[in-house]
Amino acid sequence: MITLDNVKEKVYFDFRKSQIKGMETERLGVIHVSDLIKPCMRYVAYGKSIPRMSSTEDIKSLFIGQAIHNLTILNDEEHNEMFLGYDYVRDEAISLEEAKKLDKDDPKHLDIIYGSIDDLVKVGKDWVIVDKKTTGSIDYFSRANSKASESHIDQINRYRVLLKKCYNIDAKWGAVVYISNSISKETVDKPQVKPFKLAEMEETLADMVEKSRIIKDFVTNNTLPERTKNFLCDGYCPYATKCFTDEGDKLEI
Repeated sequence: MITLDNVKEKVYFDFRKSQIKGMETERLGVIHVSDLIKPCMRYVAYGKSIPRMSSTEDIKSLFIGQAIHNLTILNDEEHNEMFLGYDYVRDEAISLEEAKKLDKDDPKHLDIIYGSIDDLVKVGKDWVIVDKKTTGSIDYFSRANSKASESHIDQINRYRVLLKKCYNIDAKWGAVVYISNSISKETVDKPQVKPFKLAEMEETLADMVEKSRIIKDFVTNNTLPERTKNFLCDGYCPYATKCFTDEGDKLEI
């Protein structure tokens, strides 16, 4: 006999499953722009080798963010979710079709930096790279004197390099659209747009290539990158306790 509790449990778990499936997106390759903005490359190395389960709190913002990305196109289809693939060894662009032809375990992936631009918008004659971020700190970004997060600025600066390499488009401006990940009837729903001037590309490219080579060395030779003391060490890095006790230069799991 079916009870109200049976119905409640079935619908609850079906909804949770739909959340997980809704976040499933194709992710090509090994090295991504998101890896190259981390303050510690050992964090990246652990993340690529040690399985990490997500809690419901972890997926909350990701789920809302995925929905926003799927439903918002700021310019047109051509300039929305733009694929970026750059072979930093041969200094040449890789198309999405070429990337998909590579086997998942093809070592060629270790020579390619992958990324995706949310939207490319034109203001006058200038291109602007736009990234959309959900946040629980919308009050902070609502302040008149607040700026985009440094890591988000760093991310878009890297997109500038890849955009030039892949499409020969030079975007001199960036902007982050911050969207609250909570809904309150007492608060006006106002996305916060934080624009900024992008950095010159030479130094950014050099840093991207250096970090990509560190990741490639780890994946190929299991060589752990150096520890880098940063804000993640105290309560924000899920691999901190392992990092504190790892003394060798190889990853032991």
